[in-house]
Amino acid sequence: MTREQTPAEILLRISLVEGFTARHLAWLTAHRDRAPASTDDAPPPGSSLLQKGIEAATSRESGERAHEVREACARIGARIVTLDSDEYPALLASVPDAPLVLYWRGACPARGEAVAVVGTRSPTATGKEFARGLSADLAFEGITVVSGMARGIDAAAHEGALAGGGRTIAVLGCGVDVLYPPEAGRLRDNILGKGAIISEFPPGTKPLPRRFPARNRLISGMAKAVVVAEAPAKSGALITAMFALEQGREVMAVPGSPVFPHTEGSNRLLKEGATMVTGAADVLFALGRGKETAVSSPDAGGEWPAGEGDLEHRILRFLSVERHVNEIAVSLQIPVPELLPCLLGMEWRKLLARRSGDYYKTMSISGRPARLGE
Repeated sequence: MTREQTPAEILLRISLVEGFTARHLAWLTAHRDRAPASTDDAPPPGSSLLQKGIEAATSRESGERAHEVREACARIGARIVTLDSDEYPALLASVPDAPLVLYWRGACPARGEAVAVVGTRSPTATGKEFARGLSADLAFEGITVVSGMARGIDAAAHEGALAGGGRTIAVLGCGVDVLYPPEAGRLRDNILGKGAIISEFPPGTKPLPRRFPARNRLISGMAKAVVVAEAPAKSGALITAMFALEQGREVMAVPGSPVFPHTEGSNRLLKEGATMVTGAADVLFALGRGKETAVSSPDAGGEWPAGEGDLEHRILRFLSVERHVNEIAVSLQIPVPELLPCLLGMEWRKLLARRSGDYYKTMSISGRPARLGE
C-alpha cells in the first residue's frame, strides 16, 4: 500500500524502531548532508538504530507496519500524536529523548500544569492513603496527576485525582490496548472517562521489564515536579526521580520512618536534597503557587473578607493535613465560636471529616471530593 510521505507518516514509521527517540532524529537531521567532523559530532548511544531509522523512513515493510498500526489505533479509538503536532505535550517535547510518537486514549492532552506521583507497588496502607489524598488535593487545585497505573502508589494516585474531580494521565510500558496489571480494568475505564492513557509503544506491545524504565522518563518528562510517596532502596520510582533530575524537574519526596524498608529510597532522596512533601501545599509552593495556597492573613483592617465561601476555602486549604480545632482557630485567626458552626456545616455537607478529639481533615481521600457549592 502506498501512502503519502507526510512528516507525521515518517515520524510514525521511524518510531516503530524501538528505542529511536528525538535525540537520534536530531542527530540525523544535523548530519544529513555531512560526515561527523570530530568526536564531538559522534553519533549518540545506540547508533545502530540510526541506519534502521533511515531504512524505516522509506522501506515498503515499514509502510505496511505503519498502516497496520493505524488500523489497530482506529479499532481501539486511540489517537496518534506525533512530535511535530500541536497536541504533543510541550514539556515532554523539550526532553532530548522524547518519543517521536505517543499513542493516546481518552481526553485530549491537557495544557495545564502536571505533577507526577509515583512510588512502590507494595505500599503501606498509610502510604496509599497519603498518595490518594495528595493527588485528590492537587486535582482539586487544577493540577493534572501523572503516574504509571502500576499497583500500589501509582494506582492510588490515579484514584485520588479522579476522586478530586480532576484529570489524570496513566503512562504505560506496553500498548494502550494491553491491560496491565491485569486487575486494573476498572481503574483503566475510570481514567479513560476523565483522563488519558498514553504510551510510546504501538498497540499490542507486551509489558516486558525493559520497557518500564523507558516509560518512566515519560512520566517525569510530562510533569513539572515528581513526588515519590513511598519507595524502597531499589524502586522504579527512583528511576523516575533520576530522569526528573536529568530533565530539570523538581524532585520531591514524602518522609517515612527511618527503620521502615518501604521508605528507604524516598528518605534517601530527602537526604540528597529532594523537597519534603507533607501535603499538597508543599507541591503547590514548589510550582510557584505559594501565594494561592498559603494560609491567608487578614486584610489591613484586621477583618477576614466577607462571605462564607471565602472562609470555607481557607479552611479547606488549611486542612490538607489533619488538624485540631484549636490549631485551626489560632492559625487562621478565627474565633472558636465562629469556627465551630462553620466546621459543623462543612462536616454535614461532606466537605470535612471529624474524628474523636475534635480533629478535622478534608474529605478528599474518601469516595468523593471536597468541593464547595455542593
